Amino acid sequence: MLGSVLGAEEPGNGFSLLDNYSVLTGEDLYYAAWVAGEPSAYTNEDGEDVEVYDAQIYLLLAGCADETYAQQNLDTWIAREQETYTVTETWTQTCNGQEYTMLSYECGSETNPYSRGVSAFTVYGNYAVSAELACREDFTGQEQDILIQFLDGCHYSSEGI
Repeated sequence: MLGSVLGAEEPGNGFSLLDNYSVLTGEDLYYAAWVAGEPSAYTNEDGEDVEVYDAQIYLLLAGCADETYAQQNLDTWIAREQETYTVTETWTQTCNGQEYTMLSYECGSETNPYSRGVSAFTVYGNYAVSAELACREDFTGQEQDILIQFLDGCHYSSEGI
């Protein structure tokens, strides 16, 4: 569960839960991550040694003052993604009754260990939701299919909004 609004089923496809933060920074912000593959050492742009996986699913839920602010938050996330990555495809996808804006992208940065990915964005009540599957070059899964399957396992509760 992320807050009282969003429940996510295990994504399958070899992914296992890595992190689930019920509240970040004392605000109405929730985060969970699932990983696939074995960890490998990577030095990030800040010079810190971290572990990266073949693929990682991130799920972020941000509570906002109202639906308008949630949409503005979401628009900012989408714009940031379009500035950061080379977006190769954009489409709308309905998963388990919820409509998402989807973006497939390629990473061209030397400072990013992932080579490609797909993201999904939606607003549910006064919450902005982002789900992302980032993949390393050697990951052989079909990232669009995997993320759509994951989103089909996401359940929203009207009690939390």
